[in-house]
Amino acid sequence: MSTPIINNPPRLQNQVRLLLDHIDDAGLKAGDRLESERELSKILGISRPSLREAIQVLQVQGRLLVKHGIGIFVLDEQEGEKLRDSLKAAQHRIEELFQMREILEAPAVEWAAERRTPEQLQEMKAAAEALNQAIAQDVIDFEQVRILDMNFHLTVVKSAHNHFLNQTLGTLQEIMFKSMDNTLKLPGRIDASEHEHGLILDAIEKQDPIAARLMCIQHIHNARDAWFKYLRKPND
Repeated sequence: MSTPIINNPPRLQNQVRLLLDHIDDAGLKAGDRLESERELSKILGISRPSLREAIQVLQVQGRLLVKHGIGIFVLDEQEGEKLRDSLKAAQHRIEELFQMREILEAPAVEWAAERRTPEQLQEMKAAAEALNQAIAQDVIDFEQVRILDMNFHLTVVKSAHNHFLNQTLGTLQEIMFKSMDNTLKLPGRIDASEHEHGLILDAIEKQDPIAARLMCIQHIHNARDAWFKYLRKPND
């Protein structure tokens, strides 16, 4: 396998290389299923969290496919390359999606900090807690996480008490659903996102609109930057 390992820390690069070498040594081909996470971690001599990071990298690179409740499967290398090419071709569209998120969400978070009711604060906390519980699972269902992540953001937007934003919730939901696709699978991003949500929620609870707005913008920028980092090849 010749899939490049892109801009990852040395520790994670080693974990990815161990997993790729195991796939090669085992002679696994496209469509073959790997061992369970428990077995793989023993075979590779790394922890299960470290293994999951490596799997996430190879998912983003189009080398592995995780079917929750079924297993981890090898993807055809050419198909993985086609996937990366299609993502690079969509780079400008994705950039525009993140721009629209910032335009719509940043003022919404600011207004939510100013206008939210105690009941709405509890709704936001409940949405954040549901997301955190999904993230804490041994095997993360990324489709469920993406939906719960989007629900947290929309709960914040609804707390802004702005009729125009409420009328555009359907559009915003579509924008977020597309911009979040695969982003949370990037190594380390899901934990960073959880931390950033906590900071946003803390600013809203303290009714600090400036801090809430700035943290929201930073959150969107971090997700965007993480996404583009994994679209680049080493020689870009």
